[in-house]
Amino acid sequence: MKKLVTWDNSTHMQKLRWVSRKWWFWVGVVLFLVLAVYLKGYFDWYLAGAKYREINANAQAYIASQEAQQAALEAQYKNDPYGGATPEATLKLFIEALEKKNYTLASNYFVPEERTENLEKMPQGVASGGLAALVAAYKQGTVKFKKFSGQNKYEADVIPLGETVGFYFRFVLNEFNKKWLISEL
Repeated sequence: MKKLVTWDNSTHMQKLRWVSRKWWFWVGVVLFLVLAVYLKGYFDWYLAGAKYREINANAQAYIASQEAQQAALEAQYKNDPYGGATPEATLKLFIEALEKKNYTLASNYFVPEERTENLEKMPQGVASGGLAALVAAYKQGTVKFKKFSGQNKYEADVIPLGETVGFYFRFVLNEFNKKWLISEL
C-alpha cells in the first residue's frame, strides 16, 4: 500500500523560516533582485535603441547609395569626351550642334548630370523658336565672357543684335579631362 503524501503546512513553514534565517538565502534574494533590475534596464535600453539602430542602418544605406551615385558621376566625368578647351570653344561647339539640329550632340556639351534634362527640353526650344534665336544671337549679336574670380567657372551672355538682355550661360571646367562644359543655360 502506498503511503499518501499530504501537505503539511506547518512543516513547510518551519523549513521556510529556517532557510530565511540563513545568510546565503538573503544574498541570493539580493542577487536575484539586482539581476532582475539589470535585465529590465538592459531590455528597455535595447528596445529603445532599436529605432536608433534602424535610423542608423537607413542612414548608412543612404550614404552608401550617395557614394555609389558619386562614383558613377565621377566615372561619367572621367570618361567624358565632350567640351572645348575653353568656354568659348564649348559655346561654339554647342551652337554648331544646334545649327545641324543634332540635339543629342548639343546636350552632350552640358555637364553629365544635366544632359538628359536638357535633351528633353530641346523640342520645346525648337518649337518656341528659342534655339533659333540663340543661334542668331550668337552669329549676329554680342558674346561676353566673364570669369568668376578664383574659380574654374565662367559666365557668358549671348545678346541679340540691338537688345540689352540675352541668353545666359555658365561654364565649369571638367577637372578630369580639362574641358569646359555648360552647367547652366
